[in-house]
Amino acid sequence: MMVGLKQELRSVPREGERLTVLVLDQGRQALPFLKMLRRNGHEVWCACHSRLNEVWFSRYPTRKMIWPSYLREKEAFERTLLDFVRSHRVDVLLNVSDYSSEIVSRLKDELERHTRTAVPDYATFERATDKLRLMEYCMAREIACPVTFDLTAENLERICASFTFPVIVKPRHGVGAVGVVRVATPEALVAGHKALAARFGPLLVQEYIPVEGGMQYQAEAFLDEESRMKVCMVIQKPRFFPVRGGTSTANVTIDHAGIRETTRRLLEGLGWRGAADVDYILDPRNGSIRVLEINPRVTAGIKIGFAAGINFADLHLRLATGQPIPAINHYTTGVYCRNFFLEMLWFLFSDLKMKRTTSPSFFKWGGRLVTDQVFSWDDPLAGVGFFLNMTTKYLHASRWRDKLGKIKPLP
Repeated sequence: MMVGLKQELRSVPREGERLTVLVLDQGRQALPFLKMLRRNGHEVWCACHSRLNEVWFSRYPTRKMIWPSYLREKEAFERTLLDFVRSHRVDVLLNVSDYSSEIVSRLKDELERHTRTAVPDYATFERATDKLRLMEYCMAREIACPVTFDLTAENLERICASFTFPVIVKPRHGVGAVGVVRVATPEALVAGHKALAARFGPLLVQEYIPVEGGMQYQAEAFLDEESRMKVCMVIQKPRFFPVRGGTSTANVTIDHAGIRETTRRLLEGLGWRGAADVDYILDPRNGSIRVLEINPRVTAGIKIGFAAGINFADLHLRLATGQPIPAINHYTTGVYCRNFFLEMLWFLFSDLKMKRTTSPSFFKWGGRLVTDQVFSWDDPLAGVGFFLNMTTKYLHASRWRDKLGKIKPLP
């Protein structure tokens, strides 16, 4: 438990002033923030829940602390966070994961008595991250998305009669591809619904969009205090692990005016504030690009944005401290950012046709516009920490089961 004098919120910092920034996440998306914050002269404190991760091994944090895990000890993490900002001078709180973003948004009113954040209010957060409510919002406004309905025991029979199978079943609240199941027949849905609901909570059922012949995209957006979109970088996702859809293993920056406009309409309509990662899928049946979900933070591979010329660390600080946010309308396209560890898994599990046709090529490792999400010569030990972290995760059979989608609903 942290002790000390109660820390009141300071006056708004001046532009260019040295700040103390508390980073709440130990994942790879934090690394480019740490590097840029330190290069700009700020104090960077990091809260980790273990020592086997890329942030703990990184050279850039000025202070590293072991806190309870927000995954396994959520209440203890929240108490530690509140006690810390009450008793220490923290100018800005930086959250870059789904879990920390939910906590900071929910506790925003109390936290902002002592520090500053760059998150939306919790009502907006909830509406955007509940996958059913988001799809209902899109369908009501004719924003292209998969046809989606609530899935309950009461409407199961009607769903089976009205949907064309296969369908996608997924949790209303979830991270990544965990809990996402492709169900081939109405009989399989009836047999598996109860087990899936018991494991993942409230579910939705969604129109299945074929993977073959399609493509997935994401838009990295940033909105100011008045919910005006100031940045929107579009990324193409050519490879995943699992190979049919999951965490992207390689990303490429592209220019796509249609995705930018849909992202603006969606996020400004929701009243969003700060960073958002909007996932899209190209439907090969008619060529439409449809919204899949909103992630309430930057992408795990946000290093691609920094490499393309967008300083997302500066955007977060400007929003949190009330500084004006300039519109960024141009970025470098063709930046190719990879995750070496997940790329190796993609190569092991992909078939020969995938290996031959994937673009950019799996074998393109060098070049001015090629970078890795984690590994870099100026922070080499961070890559070691990431490798140890991923190796530890994938030693558990449950990780493979969730990643590979081997969820077997009980009859």
